[in-house]
Amino acid sequence: MTDTYTRRQIATLLAGLGLVASAPAAFAAPKPKPAPDPTPVVPATPGNLRLAVLLPVKDDPFYKACADGAQEAAGQIGAIDIVVAAPDKRTARDQILLFNGLVKQQVDVIAIVPVDAAVLGPVCRRAMARGMKIISFDQPLPQATRLVHLDAVSSRGKATAFMGMLAEDVKDGGDIAILAGGRSGPDGQALLSNTVQEWLKPAYGKLKLTATIFGNESEKAGYAAAEGLLADHPDLKGILVFNAAALVGVAQCIADKGLAGKVFVTGFGRPSQLKAAMAAQVVECFASVNPVDLGYGAVEIAAALARNTLTPDAGSTLGAGRLGQITIAEGGVATLQPVVVDGKNFSKFVDVY
Repeated sequence: MTDTYTRRQIATLLAGLGLVASAPAAFAAPKPKPAPDPTPVVPATPGNLRLAVLLPVKDDPFYKACADGAQEAAGQIGAIDIVVAAPDKRTARDQILLFNGLVKQQVDVIAIVPVDAAVLGPVCRRAMARGMKIISFDQPLPQATRLVHLDAVSSRGKATAFMGMLAEDVKDGGDIAILAGGRSGPDGQALLSNTVQEWLKPAYGKLKLTATIFGNESEKAGYAAAEGLLADHPDLKGILVFNAAALVGVAQCIADKGLAGKVFVTGFGRPSQLKAAMAAQVVECFASVNPVDLGYGAVEIAAALARNTLTPDAGSTLGAGRLGQITIAEGGVATLQPVVVDGKNFSKFVDVY
C-alpha cells in the first residue's frame, strides 16, 4: 500500500528537517540591480558656482561646439565648477533623467537646450520653485519655466548681416530679389520688415528691391523660385534667401544655369549644406549661427543670474566677455549676432553645422 501525505504533513516533515525556511530562498529570483545614475557629478569646490549645461543629445557636432563655448566661458569667468551632460538618445525622457540627477545634486544653475519644451517645462518650473536658476538656449522653454532664453540670432541681426553681404557682393548695384521663406515663424514678416528698414539706409541706395516671394522653405521650392525670378527679371543681380534649405536650391539653380559670378546669392544658411555652392563660388558668403558663441553666451548669462549680477528683466545688460554686451529684451529673451561665413572661415564651421 502506498503511503500518501497531505500538504500539512509534508510541511511538518520539512520543517522538522529544517528545510522550509531555506527552500524559498534557494529558488527566489535575484533582485535586479538598480541602473546606475547616468548624471555626471558636478564638483563642489568651496566658494565656486556649480553650473550644468544640459544638451539634447551626445555626439552632435553642433552641440559639441556649444559645449566647447560653454567650457571656454567658464574658464574665463573663473570660480565655476561646470559639467556638460547630454543623453545618448534625443528623447525628453532621457533628458529629464539627467535633469533630475542634476537637481538632486543641488547645482546652482542649469542652462538647457530642451528636447521638448512642453515636456521639460514642468520639471524646470519645479526646480525653480526649489531655488534653482534655469535658462534655455537655442530651443526656448516657456517663459514661466525659465528665467532667460538665449536665441542664436535675431531678425534684426540677420537683416544687418544680409545687407552688408549684398552690398559687398553687388558693388555696382542693380536689381535684387528676396526669397522670404514662410510668412510666419523666423523667416516671416518680422525678418522682411527689418531687412527693408535696413535697406532704406543710404549705403544701400544702389540696390533695388525688384521682387519678394514667400513660400520657399525647401530646396526644391528655392530652385523653382530662382528659375521663375530669372525668367521674369533677366537683369537680376542678386538673390537674398532667408531660408537655409531654400538657399541650397537657389545656389544649385544658379550653378546649373552657369550664372556664378553674374547673379550673386546670399542669405541665411548651414555651412555643411553649402560645400558645393562655396566651392563653385555661387555663394561667396552667408550668415549663420555660431554654436561656440551660443554655448559661450549661455554660460555668461547663467553665471551672471546665479551670482545676481543680472536680472531677467527687460533692459538688464551683461558684459559677456568676447561677445560684448548682451541685453535682455521683453519676455526675458536675449539674442546673439549671426556670424558671416566666407572663404576665410568656412572650414571652421563646415563640419559643425
